[in-house]
Amino acid sequence: MKTFKYMMAGVAMAAMAATGVSLTSCSDLDENPYTFIDPNSYYKTEAEVQTGLTGTYNRFRRLYSGNNALYLAEIEMLTEQGWPTYNKDNMHELSQWVYANSESVGGVMKIWAMAYECINRANVVLGRVDGVSMSDESRKRIKGQALFLRGYTYFHLLRLFGGVPLTTTYTNGVEGLDIPRASVDDTYKRIIDDLKQAEEFLPVRGTSGYEVWRASRGSAQAALGEVYLYKATMNDNNREDLQLAKDYSWQVINSKVYKLMPEFTDNFYWFNANAKNCEESVFELQYSEQAGQSNCMHIRFGLGRTNTAYMGCYQYARFGVSGLLYKEMVEKGDKRANALLSYFEGLCGPDAKSLVSQPCRYNINTLSWEPKAWNDRPAEMRAVFNCKYFDNRTSFSLEAPNANFPILRYSEVLLNYAEAANLLNGGDGLEQLNDVRKRAGLVTLPEGTSQADIDNDILDQRRYEFVGEGKVFFDELRKDKLADFATEKCRKTKELGITYMSDEIVFKPKKTYLFKIPKGDLDSNKALKGAQNPDNVSK
Repeated sequence: MKTFKYMMAGVAMAAMAATGVSLTSCSDLDENPYTFIDPNSYYKTEAEVQTGLTGTYNRFRRLYSGNNALYLAEIEMLTEQGWPTYNKDNMHELSQWVYANSESVGGVMKIWAMAYECINRANVVLGRVDGVSMSDESRKRIKGQALFLRGYTYFHLLRLFGGVPLTTTYTNGVEGLDIPRASVDDTYKRIIDDLKQAEEFLPVRGTSGYEVWRASRGSAQAALGEVYLYKATMNDNNREDLQLAKDYSWQVINSKVYKLMPEFTDNFYWFNANAKNCEESVFELQYSEQAGQSNCMHIRFGLGRTNTAYMGCYQYARFGVSGLLYKEMVEKGDKRANALLSYFEGLCGPDAKSLVSQPCRYNINTLSWEPKAWNDRPAEMRAVFNCKYFDNRTSFSLEAPNANFPILRYSEVLLNYAEAANLLNGGDGLEQLNDVRKRAGLVTLPEGTSQADIDNDILDQRRYEFVGEGKVFFDELRKDKLADFATEKCRKTKELGITYMSDEIVFKPKKTYLFKIPKGDLDSNKALKGAQNPDNVSK
């Protein structure tokens, strides 16, 4: 594992910076050393600073991409949302919370180093941009994007690990790399200060000459709404933070820049060729069919052995979506179930040795594919699969699926506003909640619905809205429902004999749950000695 110190010394920029950063491929390059480029000698022109900014987006994207896509798989498997499709990468044990206090096992352990690469790249841009000749407008836009990426990356770290080392200056050597851990309050302050400055510097989405895929003022405001809501609900629904969550979310709503797509599936490339950076998108990860820029979520989280022409590219099988969750959505008439793959043309049959090419459909009564579907292990599959990751538009021969991946959608802004407003004054925010329900094909909740019922429904809407988007883990954690849902998933699947889900949960996370700081990163930073998170205690 690349340690914190090694990463900070090397990230001053990769050799590729000199030729224009190439965004990452599916290969995990974490172990490869970087060729050192002194930031003080390279960043002399606006184009070179823009290259550094591209590298910052690159490293933010890798929080989810490449082999780090296993982080996304892990936090889905830790909830009721994910089912393993075979036992590689310990997916079946993740569901049981076997590694609740591990310092080395799991995709989350890669996030620390990758996050600090992103942070240091942002620091390089922020540290050099003022010394380069360019227009004030260009300078503000560059600063705003770097601040957004740094602040939102720190937010990732805070939710996973608590208070973390804070650095706002870049490194171009090996001195000063032992950075002490900051408090949770100081980490929140850094996040909020960065996002507020980003809001000040960034243009409104759609501003002439500013590409819609870039972080915008609305991105910063939406992120601030999310940060303040998380902070509030982790601290007994602190009213001051709830009000700020409501206010920032309202700024996004009131801007009239964003809106819900008519159909939920319109947000995703599998269903809509124009889904990328659509009107509902507040910020998303960008992928293309160019070499090194494809989306490995399609490959890692697919069915396994399939008809590649139909699926758009070959696939491995790591995890899928719980059949129980899918059944729950279908029985409620929730149209968001349509974003989950329940039919495919692939290799099915009575057993792994007698496969034939024929259609397979998912039966919600038996929670199985008919005929039986087998992946590349071969192992019988019982999960459904998430079309949010998939690309059936790009030629399968390219082996470069490139569906974008959402980080902030307008539907989340509406739900953040609704939750904060309702917690401040029972019944407020019902209009925004009902906007999300109506788009899903659900009946609206009437005026007079209790505060508690609205709050519970908002969590349910999040559970259905953000399947596979890396959101539900944090929502259920801060609402102190994660242990309940995960426990029930394990109980039911054991009872039903679901493949690879034959054991009950062994650890029930409390609301205060934090992952351990990765051992290699902890050991490499002398200032972190004795700063490891204590063992979590089961609920």
